[in-house]
Amino acid sequence: MTLDTIMRKRLITSSPVCCPRPRLLNLETAATFELTSEDEGHPIESALSSPGRPGWRAAGPGTQTIRLIFDQPQRLKANQSGVQ
Repeated sequence: MTLDTIMRKRLITSSPVCCPRPRLLNLETAATFELTSEDEGHPIESALSSPGRPGWRAAGPGTQTIRLIFDQPQRLKANQSGVQ
């Protein structure tokens, strides 16, 4: 890059931009779940509830699919810990 090359740039203010806290969805009421299988002792509800629950497990081995079908269109955003 030479000094005669035009670079795209923009000056910004140094004040922090405040972002609204993301709205968390209640997936139990906002979507229908489709599953390829589910262990009776480890239902999908266990994966969505409070920590300490056993989580979800498939009823058998192999590739599994969990599909969420939202009642209303949703805007989702991925973050470091998963989807928001």
